[in-house]
Order: sequence, then structure tokens, then C-alpha cells
Amino acid sequence: KLDSIVKLGEGTYGEAYRAGSTVCKVVPFDGDSLVNGETQKKSEEVLEEALLCLTLNNLRTDQGDKGKDHSCDGFIETKDFWVCKGPYDPSLISAWEDWDSKHESENDHPKDFSNDQHYIIFVQADGGRDLEKFALLDYNEARSLLLQVTASLAVAESACEFEHRDLHWGNILLARDEMSNKDHTMSITLQGKRIRARTFGLTISIIDFTLSRINTGNAILFLDLSEDPDLFKGPKGDKQAETYRKMKQITKECWEGSFPKTNVVWLIYLVDIVLQKKYEACNSTDERELRSFKKRLSSCGSARDCLADPIFRDLLLEEENVRPSAMPPL
Repeated sequence: KLDSIVKLGEGTYGEAYRAGSTVCKVVPFDGDSLVNGETQKKSEEVLEEALLCLTLNNLRTDQGDKGKDHSCDGFIETKDFWVCKGPYDPSLISAWEDWDSKHESENDHPKDFSNDQHYIIFVQADGGRDLEKFALLDYNEARSLLLQVTASLAVAESACEFEHRDLHWGNILLARDEMSNKDHTMSITLQGKRIRARTFGLTISIIDFTLSRINTGNAILFLDLSEDPDLFKGPKGDKQAETYRKMKQITKECWEGSFPKTNVVWLIYLVDIVLQKKYEACNSTDERELRSFKKRLSSCGSARDCLADPIFRDLLLEEENVRPSAMPPL
């Protein structure tokens, strides 16, 4: 129903709206006018992001071969793509203005676009609230968040040399299952080993692959961040700004290359965020454990290395080979 559409958030290149059970990310492209002070994305860039979403979709446990070597559900499911042309619908204008009255949008009003503007709509699952707005309850939920992000990155890193490169607290969505009697576990497959893990009722979804790097098997998709020098000029001491600068040091500005250590620096950022947010039941022991974990992360070279950390040991339940071994000879 058009009157039930609500705006959820915004970024430099587009807007996100909830429509029914889906979230629609609306991105203008190929137009001559500036979008929020930036040149509009070109169709080639939009196509790359669509291909990247589809590559990550293929890792989902419900996609394709049941015996595949790599699978996880930690990346938001992309359900569809639409390319549209024309003025914004009044229901979207109304949703945009409602959000603006509460949050003071930093984006240009969508009515400023010309009537022949093109847009791509990424139709995605609704993954819940972002980490910035989500209140973690206790140490187990904090560990569940860290484990699920780490495991998802480890799987995608191993399967397709994936690096997110922009994993700030607005790009991790969380949902909580309140049913206490349910078996709260998730399953991933990493290099042919199936691993089950306790989640304590939390489900995370990683979103926004605009800056990401991936090897689809046919091409390496990446964004040349050296063309956006402002990204590295954020305030000194700001955790997010410092993480972009760490990535620049790691990659030496070769943004096409594979540098899984960039995933590690975002996991270190994430531990900082968990410590900063101070969930409700946080005590000094928890804080000490998280600080020790952060220290150990700095010696890891990839998300896969991070997954082996002792902080997750009691959450990982079992391992089994996805492909049965051949019968031994009689």
C-alpha cells in the first residue's frame, strides 16, 4: 500500500524506504545534475554493485548447491532490481518529507530531480535496525554480533576475496527473536566445513556494498577510493575516519588488490563501537575481555584468522564436512 511506505534512512547516493516486507534503496544514476553535491553514479558503477549483490546472494544457504564449500546468511538478501525513469511518486515524496521533519535530511529534496531522471531500485529484505540505533542487552549479544559479522566476512573473503571496506555502524542491521525456548543457532560453511554457532536470538545483516571489493570469478569489482580523497580527511581520533586511513595504509592505494586485512580493521572498529555503546549489563570483566580481543585482532591478517579467536570458542558448536568422505576400502 503506497500510503504505508516509510523512509528509513539516507546516504550520499540514495534513499532507503520500507515498502511492505522489503526495503527499497533508490539510487539516481546517469543524470547531469549533482546528487547531494556529488556527480551521479554511472550505469557501469550501478551494474557493478548489482553484480556484487548477486555474488553475495549466491552464498546464501538457500541458494544453489546444498553441498557448496562456502555459505552464510550474514549479507542482506537482494530480492530484485528495477530501473525506473520519471518523477518521484507522491507517496515517496510524502515519506521523504515525514523523515525530513523528524531528522532534518542532509540530502536534496527528490522533487529537484528532472522528470526524465533514471533510478535503480535495489529491492532487499528488511534486516531490522542498524547498530547505531539498536541497544545490545548483554555480553552474549555483543559476542553474537561480533561472531556473525566475523563469520560472514570470513566466508565471503574465502569464497570471493570479498572486502566490505565501509563497515560502520550504519551498515550492520540487527533483529532480535524474543522467543526464549527456541534453538537460536546459525550455520555457515567455510572451505567445506559446516560450522554451527549460538546466536542468542540475534540475526545480523550486512548492507551497502558501494565501496566493497569482490572477485566474482569473471571480474574483480572495486571502487577506486583514491578518487575520493575527502574520505580520508575525517576528524583525527574519530574511529570511522581512522579506519578509512588504516585501509589506505594497508592497500597503499592499490584498491583493486586483495587485502583481507581491511576486514580486520573494520572488526577492530566494531569492537570499539561495542565498548563505546556500553550495553545494559556491561561489567568490568566483559570490558576487559573485549579489550583483550581487540588487541589480539591487530595481529590477524584476515577475518578467517579472527574467527579462530578464543572469545568465540564456546559459541561454535560443531564442525562437519559438507561433502561425505569416500568409503574406506574393504
